[in-house]
Amino acid sequence: MQQTITRSPATITIRQEPASVRLTGYFYAVDLGSHVRPQYHYVGINAECNCDLGYSCPAVDTVRAYLKEGGKRVDRPPFGYYPVRPSTCPICNAKTASDMSLSSPHRGAGWVCPSGTSHYWKHRAHISAQRAGSQP
Repeated sequence: MQQTITRSPATITIRQEPASVRLTGYFYAVDLGSHVRPQYHYVGINAECNCDLGYSCPAVDTVRAYLKEGGKRVDRPPFGYYPVRPSTCPICNAKTASDMSLSSPHRGAGWVCPSGTSHYWKHRAHISAQRAGSQP
């Protein structure tokens, strides 16, 4: 349940609306109710919301509660496919930023770290090598 608290000089009004969760591809789509902006949030399997609040978004807690109550899990993406950019670079652990020029339907979301694109391509080469090593 999401809660809205409205204060006026003499009264406090609390309105509760249940949040709903549904599965959409590799994401949990969370409807936090018409009183919240944005109303719809998308939470990835990395427990990060697509809104500016990221890990701190109430939608993340809503998904946790949904899963704890036995809700269905979203499918995991195929190895090497990133539906969203990783929050940190797999090579240097620095924060990443989205780079749409590196995104593709086959690789997923493109990203850069402070080193530029070199770590992105180094990581992609590592994924390719792992794929090649696992094939007969």
